[in-house]
Amino acid sequence: MHSELDPTQLAIEFLRRDKSALTPAEYLKKLKQLRLEFADLLTLSHSELKEEIDFAWRLGIH
Repeated sequence: MHSELDPTQLAIEFLRRDKSALTPAEYLKKLKQLRLEFADLLTLSHSELKEEIDFAWRLGIH
C-alpha cells in the first residue's frame, strides 16, 4: 500500500469535495494550481506548516 502523500492526489481529492460548478477548463486550471500549492506545502517543515496554518486561520481561510 502506498501511503506517501501525493500533491496530485490531494488536489483531486480537494476538488472532489468542492461543490463549485466548474467547467472542464476551470477544473484543470484549478487542479494545476492546487497541485502546485500542495507540493509547496509538502516541502515545509512542521513548524513552517504550523505557521502557514496559523496565518490562514487569521485570514479566515479554513
